[in-house]
Amino acid sequence: MKKIIILLFLIATNLNMNNAFTFVDKEINIFKLVEVKEEKKTESKVKSKVLKKYTGYITAYGPDCKGCIGITASGFNVKNRIYYHDKEYGKIRIVAADRTLSFGTIVKIKNNSSFKKPVIAIVLDRGSAIGFNKSVYFDLLYKSERETTKFGKQKATFEILRNGF
Repeated sequence: MKKIIILLFLIATNLNMNNAFTFVDKEINIFKLVEVKEEKKTESKVKSKVLKKYTGYITAYGPDCKGCIGITASGFNVKNRIYYHDKEYGKIRIVAADRTLSFGTIVKIKNNSSFKKPVIAIVLDRGSAIGFNKSVYFDLLYKSERETTKFGKQKATFEILRNGF
């Protein structure tokens, strides 16, 4: 779409087509460069200030678990998706958490046994077995309950990066 708009502009300004294509290629590369810079900007926000830090256990669940209806406690439909797009953090995972953490809270989960890189997630759900006064602090959403059987209960470090939306 960007190429078409630029070409139309160039035709309207009477530039020859060879210069137009060179110009368009340069413009597209500039757009790609801007997109890469925006990605890096998002990554730098992920490294933002840690508000709180916890060490505890994490489990996993699917939208089709026993008693689940595929809609989170915040009202988000997770029947066919495990990611949420946040304006500030981009594409991130969904977790269930203790009621003291508002919906929209961003948490960085570090667990070397299951994740090669830390997982950035957003609190959009609750769970009866989840809480800071219980043995499990967070419950990470997977596509189906069947995928969670290998996950079990694992120790992890949790860093709160943002409180609520």
